Amino acid sequence: MDDPGPLESALRRAHATRAKKGIPFTDLLTPIPSFAPDLFSNDYLSITTNPQLRLEFLKRIRSSSKLFSPRGARVVAGNTQEHIELEARLRQHFNAPAALLFNSGYDANVAFFGSVPQEGDAILFDELVHASCRDGIASSRACRTAYPFPHNSVAGLETVLTHVLHMQPRILEGQATLFVAVESLYSMDGDFYPLQDILFLLRQRIPTDCLHVVIDEAHSTGIYGPQGRGLVAELGLQDYVQTGLHTLGKARGVAGAVLLTSPAIRTYLINYARSFIYSTALPHVNLVAIECSLSVIEGPLGDQLREQLLNLSKLFHKLLYNTVLGLVPSGLLRLPESHVTPGALPFQTPIFPILTSRPLSLAAFLQDNGYSARPMPYPAVPRGQERIRVILHAGNTETDLRAFMQLLLQWARGQGDEDVHSQMDEPESMRTDSGLGSVEARMQAAVAARARALL
Repeated sequence: MDDPGPLESALRRAHATRAKKGIPFTDLLTPIPSFAPDLFSNDYLSITTNPQLRLEFLKRIRSSSKLFSPRGARVVAGNTQEHIELEARLRQHFNAPAALLFNSGYDANVAFFGSVPQEGDAILFDELVHASCRDGIASSRACRTAYPFPHNSVAGLETVLTHVLHMQPRILEGQATLFVAVESLYSMDGDFYPLQDILFLLRQRIPTDCLHVVIDEAHSTGIYGPQGRGLVAELGLQDYVQTGLHTLGKARGVAGAVLLTSPAIRTYLINYARSFIYSTALPHVNLVAIECSLSVIEGPLGDQLREQLLNLSKLFHKLLYNTVLGLVPSGLLRLPESHVTPGALPFQTPIFPILTSRPLSLAAFLQDNGYSARPMPYPAVPRGQERIRVILHAGNTETDLRAFMQLLLQWARGQGDEDVHSQMDEPESMRTDSGLGSVEARMQAAVAARARALL
């Protein structure tokens, strides 16, 4: 075989370096495991396997004369009546001034941040905001006046804000705009941004006409708010948020995204945002699927699925805390501080980052048992924050959750560490002849035994 050229050699070195650091990478030549319950995808409402949605979609498709892609980008030959009508419905559903469809949430964020902020404006963004926002900011005319602030910290935001207003006096003079970018629910940590607090702070410090708040609801849309309209709607903050992003995948189960913004910004994006201008319009089959998904999620079935999801999320937290984390050393399995105390978060989250010092081992074990678990080791996350991420779904069952707890305990026992086994040794009350058949009962007995020993 011929020696690889400089490019091939460089790419192979990059792969080798990543492997040496323990960072997962894939060639996507094998499918993800699929014979265990789904506890890892973004299909929060289990909408992609919902039989009612499937029947409605097939009914609509059979009667449609259009299935495939339009004949080009929307600014060329792809602006069909169906696209216009779907945007009108989304605008009405979210009670927004204007709505613009994009092929993905990534495209929407890159389009907005890459084109809307003008020379002389400033951008503040949460340090953990989506990479698509960062990529858009990097290509923005305001990229040199873009500043991150500490994650979910209103005090940290205020400190950075004070500095920016000093450096950019034109904002307070009414001659420039301050953009602030956050997410409502963060997918990596499963925590919520304190939206009310940030909006109160910003409205105190910035003239209303010079403030533009952008909230990415990719992971909260469909789950929270009346008819699944998101956390901004749940909190009644629509009048204080200038632009919102809702993806049409994840809880909504299809693909694409919609930006909710002003008519002026919508028109500007259509004519200036390259990711919109140079992308073929969404195919009609997607439009039909989005319409059907919207009908399900905004109706009584959507309310039922949201309730199931949040109830199962509460149960998962209870089971994990009571039957696993009480028995396993915190260095092996633990939750972030924000998740430890029930009720500490303002809403119930379906996202559980399970921190572990051995993410590769745990993910491999779960994959062997049919789960599509993915490790998140350092440097993908900071040291001490290595994890796998569990995501609850409306279609999960209590049986699914209890079986998963058993697997976590089985993995922990198999680690072979003396401190693991000493902490997890079963007392008499946990033996199989004690009559305690369920995992939860046995774990509770162990916790009680340890508590008695401390008296």
